[in-house]
Amino acid sequence: MSERMAEVETMNADDGIKKETKLFGLIAEHASPNRLFVMLNKEIKVNNADAMMIPMNIREDDFYFTLSNMKKSHVNGAYIAEEYQENVVELLDEADEFVQVYNKCDFVLRDGERLIGTYLEKNKTLLGEALAKEIFEKYIK
Repeated sequence: MSERMAEVETMNADDGIKKETKLFGLIAEHASPNRLFVMLNKEIKVNNADAMMIPMNIREDDFYFTLSNMKKSHVNGAYIAEEYQENVVELLDEADEFVQVYNKCDFVLRDGERLIGTYLEKNKTLLGEALAKEIFEKYIK
């Protein structure tokens, strides 16, 4: 696959980010190899939505700083990779019942300057494309 073709697969409907574009991050120490952002961006493009998920390579030392600053950013939310799913719980302003039961959070939404967390992968059936579709349906559509 050419480099340009790989880029097109990861972009939103019009291949750009505008001020009104819903922007989501994929936060992981090594985010680029995680293909969730590619699958979600394909779903976004098929549905002609103005949104995009971008990979964010965040080291453990920078994780708390990054999430704390998300409250004042233009990022609408983020998928949190497994290595940080327990750490994010203490940074949430609100957590749903799944976060409280499992003490893990894999998806964060920004509401004003508040972070609201959920745990989508609680039953481990939401993987790959199913997880991308769930995120699109619940948080982007």
